[in-house]
Amino acid sequence: MHILQSFTHPIQELWRESYIALGEVEIPAAATAGDPFRDITNLLVIAILVALLMAGYRRILEGFTLVVRAMTGNKKLMEIENQSNLQVCRNTLFHFLTIFSSFIFANIAYATKIIGSNYSLPVRFLGILGFITLFFLFRRVALQFLCWVNATSVFKLVRKISLTYACAWYIIVLFCFFVIKSIHSIPMEHMRYCIIFSLLLVMALYFFSIFRIFIQKGFSPFFYILYLCTLEILPILVLMYLNFN
Repeated sequence: MHILQSFTHPIQELWRESYIALGEVEIPAAATAGDPFRDITNLLVIAILVALLMAGYRRILEGFTLVVRAMTGNKKLMEIENQSNLQVCRNTLFHFLTIFSSFIFANIAYATKIIGSNYSLPVRFLGILGFITLFFLFRRVALQFLCWVNATSVFKLVRKISLTYACAWYIIVLFCFFVIKSIHSIPMEHMRYCIIFSLLLVMALYFFSIFRIFIQKGFSPFFYILYLCTLEILPILVLMYLNFN
């Protein structure tokens, strides 16, 4: 009789240590519980993205076309920087893709358990978005300082061009994400390598573009190399180190 009564009790009372036994492996019950804020965060961010897309879809689509065209030639790249209305479209696309990519990166980090296994999805999303925002703010301040020191506006041009290439990188990463998501045989962990190799490809094109600008403006190759090491290559190496660790 006592045995039958014991089977009628909930499993939580029988296993007060809150462990689920799977053969010889024991998994804490708390680890099996999902993130209660994940669905809410996804819905909220998707609603924000849809609202932004509906409010500025013309500028976003125009910016997308401009970025794709800019990757085909330096002349088309410079056309964006010579017209303020084209820069507005490019900047609108940049802000939209920054939020969108941060959202995708956060979900990838959540699924692959990188950037801390105990962090919830909202923390990952805000952390990644904040990190990207601070990165570009730091570059803006640093390039403004270089403009003041060298009494030239070439660094403002470099900053604007970097936004175009950042949009190109966002587009490539999002394309890779949707391809991997649609092919179930490819694990999501491969996105890490897509992110890194696409970043290296886009940065190589970016370095070549700004090299011609530096030389045309009368800067020496040594100054260009010094600039790359301090404000371009070093941040990339830090990002790659954090990604692999």
